[in-house]
Amino acid sequence: MKTASNRRTFNQGALLSLVAALTARSAPLSSAQAQPAGGASARREIIKQPLPGNSDLDLTLVEVTYPPGAGSPPHLHANGVMAFVVAGEIASQVGEGREQTYRAGEAWWEPPGAVHRVSRNASTTETATLLAIYIAPKGASGVELMKPL
Repeated sequence: MKTASNRRTFNQGALLSLVAALTARSAPLSSAQAQPAGGASARREIIKQPLPGNSDLDLTLVEVTYPPGAGSPPHLHANGVMAFVVAGEIASQVGEGREQTYRAGEAWWEPPGAVHRVSRNASTTETATLLAIYIAPKGASGVELMKPL
């Protein structure tokens, strides 16, 4: 499996530009959103808009914040998702692949229907944040974007 090279095969500069443009339009985090209570991860939809050229699909950007040591339970993304680490380090295992740690500025792709077995902050002392980028059917709910197992 060529996971290390696959995560870098897209144009990282273009992704950074897209993320910067989308997040510039969003509201700033309140202190409660920036540090989730009780060690749980927090999800915040930053923007959802119709995909240009295809009004049946939405482009959705979701910020996920993990306090130190926190993570998400196993889940899947029916339509796939691209994840981009904004801050900190995220441990991730998709499907039967090996667990990997991604650092700020790195990204990975989860194909449609793949089970995301591990998604957690790799640090026990620092907060980690990632952006999940979805292209999904118009009006898909948060549960449809990230289905718990």
